Amino acid sequence: MYILAGLFILYFGLLALGMFWRSQTVRGPWFYLLRAFFPNWQFYHLVGPVPHLYVRAQAPDAPWTDWRLVYPRQQRHVLRLFHNPWGNRDLAQQNLVEHLSSDMKDLGEGADASQLVSYQLVCRLAAHAVRQYKLEDNPTHYQLEIRLERSDPQGLISTDTVLHSPSLKL
Repeated sequence: MYILAGLFILYFGLLALGMFWRSQTVRGPWFYLLRAFFPNWQFYHLVGPVPHLYVRAQAPDAPWTDWRLVYPRQQRHVLRLFHNPWGNRDLAQQNLVEHLSSDMKDLGEGADASQLVSYQLVCRLAAHAVRQYKLEDNPTHYQLEIRLERSDPQGLISTDTVLHSPSLKL
């Protein structure tokens, strides 16, 4: 019991220290193992474009389908205030897209993102979305695209493509 209380105190102490002491962002290969536990807090720094994932599919000897937005939303329900595993999954998927967008920004323009863990996970998410949405009958290939989109209540203001993947096998 004392160990658990000590860990909580240490955790909140590190959070409080992080609020007042600013330094470089924590980076390193070991950090990828812990990223799933921490949300991407960059949306608190300034209001800006939001990264969105788009996918499209292709069947043999068929043209590409139209791009489809993969941005799942759950219907609101009172019981989901207490138990909402599907909403948490959807938030984790969007968080993954945001991490990839942040990683692409860190890599710089024209860099190869195919070795990034976040890229490989988003590729799996896109392949799952192609199968789930049934974009095409028996698709064999798919593509994904990450777009930074800025919108207001009237609609989309601007869009900028951050990543356009090559044709990937499904």
